[in-house]
Amino acid sequence: MKITIHQAKTQIKTLPPPPTMSSHHFLPLLFLLLLSLHHSLSSAKRCHPDDERALLQIKAHFNNAEFFKTWTPQTACCRKWTLVYCKRLPNSKIFRVNFLEISGEEGINGEIPSAVGDLPYLENLIFRHLPNLTGPIPPAIGKLTHLQGLLLNWNNLTGSIPPFFSHLTNASFIGLNNNRLTGHIPSFLGHLPNLRGLDLYQNQLTGPIPASFGLLGDDFQLQASDNELSGPIPRSLGRVRFGILELAGNQLTGDASFLFGEDKQDLNHLNLSRNKLSFNLTNTVMSESELETGLLVLDLSQNMIYGQLPSWMGHASVVYQFNVSYNQLCGPIPTEGGALQKFDASAFSHNKCLCGAPLPPCKSSLN
Repeated sequence: MKITIHQAKTQIKTLPPPPTMSSHHFLPLLFLLLLSLHHSLSSAKRCHPDDERALLQIKAHFNNAEFFKTWTPQTACCRKWTLVYCKRLPNSKIFRVNFLEISGEEGINGEIPSAVGDLPYLENLIFRHLPNLTGPIPPAIGKLTHLQGLLLNWNNLTGSIPPFFSHLTNASFIGLNNNRLTGHIPSFLGHLPNLRGLDLYQNQLTGPIPASFGLLGDDFQLQASDNELSGPIPRSLGRVRFGILELAGNQLTGDASFLFGEDKQDLNHLNLSRNKLSFNLTNTVMSESELETGLLVLDLSQNMIYGQLPSWMGHASVVYQFNVSYNQLCGPIPTEGGALQKFDASAFSHNKCLCGAPLPPCKSSLN
């Protein structure tokens, strides 16, 4: 018996409310994971013995923490074990574990056990909100070639993004945010053929953004804010029609004007704040359809961006988070369309000579 989306939502812990829209962590992709559950969860009567063995090894690894109190041998793991679900293999009556989540338990201590690699049919693996989960990401995860969603977030993981992630060619979403990962972002991530979302928010990653990210698919969601990334944003990223692009709080330099354009109809969330970007904003353009329905967040604050605010910004009628403060912008704030006048002066403050509502009126020489 397949469960409904409503039942899945009640059984799967949802993400906590984000502090701002700028760190919402790809909720649309999590909805896609719910859709996959709708088609895969089952009420199989009992565990496959190989899966039960691996799950009980995971439980033992974490010293039988409170989270695992429903994980008892010789019971129906697919129906009764907390956040374990199964899927029937094609053309058979065999059910195998395809979903595992371990989350929100301070009593879980240590590293991710290698036994997760002995669940070969996993499509979604989640370890999150585990403050005492430490150590590097284990090589065993590289064996899980059926993975579509991998969430290892809000933990205390260390080390680098491992090379064996290149084996996860079916992955559509990888979330590693809110850990202590170090090293460079590997270029092979741009070559994963099914990847549609990558969340690296709030780690300690260094070096450049890979140019291979120019190969990412349309409506891609990339979150890499609050790391220590440096260098210019690769111009190849201008070819991608991002849905969400968050690169705030790094040390990125140079031009980013190529991230705007008439072809960016999917862009609803762009945050480049708190970097060292320097480019002329005056001649940037956006598609008319995007301005009418899609652009929700635009934050360019705390950079060295110059020129004038382009007229299209005044027509971005659905923007509800906007900030260009602490730059070198000049000239009148566009009033046509009226979108910008609903923000207070702090969203425009500390620029070279911006003027007009909601700031003081422009001097006659600027009219």
